[in-house]
Amino acid sequence: MMLIPTHHFRDIERKPEYLQPEKCAPPPFPGPAGAMWFIRDGCGIACAIVTWFLVLYAEFVVLFVMLVPSRDYAYSIINGIVFNLLAFLALASHCRAMLTDPVRGSAQRKCH
Repeated sequence: MMLIPTHHFRDIERKPEYLQPEKCAPPPFPGPAGAMWFIRDGCGIACAIVTWFLVLYAEFVVLFVMLVPSRDYAYSIINGIVFNLLAFLALASHCRAMLTDPVRGSAQRKCH
């Protein structure tokens, strides 16, 4: 039978620096405030291209296969505006997520 210790501390629990605000300093910013951030990772770039292609293909299908051939113009216009707005917001969010430095965003948070 294997004995299990009753209390096991992790390193972070032995020295809880997150409880000491004076030791919690944000990392220095590597560039100017308005600089664009982007990692040149082949897999990430390929996934981004596939994502953008799928959204743009959905745009093509909705517009030219579903809405343009429809004879109900009010239906086509309303659904076209709603779909284009949602597609734009999705691509804008994806672009912002790709080009925003996650370290910079976490450095602005305060330590507790």
